[in-house]
Amino acid sequence: MSNAICHNHSPSRFASLGAGMLRVLRWPARVIEARRTMSQLAGMTDFELRDIGLTRQDLADTTARPLDDDPTRYLAYARSWRAHMGAARGRQS
Repeated sequence: MSNAICHNHSPSRFASLGAGMLRVLRWPARVIEARRTMSQLAGMTDFELRDIGLTRQDLADTTARPLDDDPTRYLAYARSWRAHMGAARGRQS
């Protein structure tokens, strides 16, 4: 009977549970890091933001995302999209 119990709990189930618990435990650190990143970006001038391919609106849009969502992913996408659109406009001229 004890063998049947062992077979019901696969290692992947335990790994999945462990990964979920780790994610929950790391949540405060993710929130702090995301807020630190946004604070640094908010402290930049519009010129500095433009220099790295971002706008104030990108920052505002990012604050609407979940608290622990890594803002760098969204901001990198916004920057990439803007660069792509600028290149596309350049090709039309």
